[in-house]
Amino acid sequence: MRVRRIMPGLVLGAVVSTLAAAQTTTTTTTTTTTTTLPGGCLAEASFTSLTCRTEALATQLQGASDLGRTKDTLMQQTAKLDRLLLDGEAQMAAGNARKASTRLKKAGRVLIAIGFRLRSLTGRKQIAAATRAELQTTVGALNTDLKALRATL
Repeated sequence: MRVRRIMPGLVLGAVVSTLAAAQTTTTTTTTTTTTTLPGGCLAEASFTSLTCRTEALATQLQGASDLGRTKDTLMQQTAKLDRLLLDGEAQMAAGNARKASTRLKKAGRVLIAIGFRLRSLTGRKQIAAATRAELQTTVGALNTDLKALRATL
């Protein structure tokens, strides 16, 4: 009976000490960098960067042969994203920040739809894992920068 009472305490003590040791060795560093992507586009929160990266995404989708039947839908959504970004840039150049913000919000919704299509059951079955992971990374970075750009308007 005594062994049963002592064992959980010993196991819990060992786990807690291991976690404490792991927490003390963790260090964090934060750096901000602007990188140039393979398509020659800068990774920053600007209309030109987002448009360039969207065109690179369209080229990537066009060249991919392992997208299955989702390729057409992804291409249509990317074209819509590009139109919204170009329209938002034109609205901003015309001095209408509110319409530009609206276009960016719609573009964000399109990015969410693309991300959902990549994560869906059909996407997981149709698209090769490596291609899907690469596309998800690209879409996630676009979404982050789009939100940052919209916050500046």
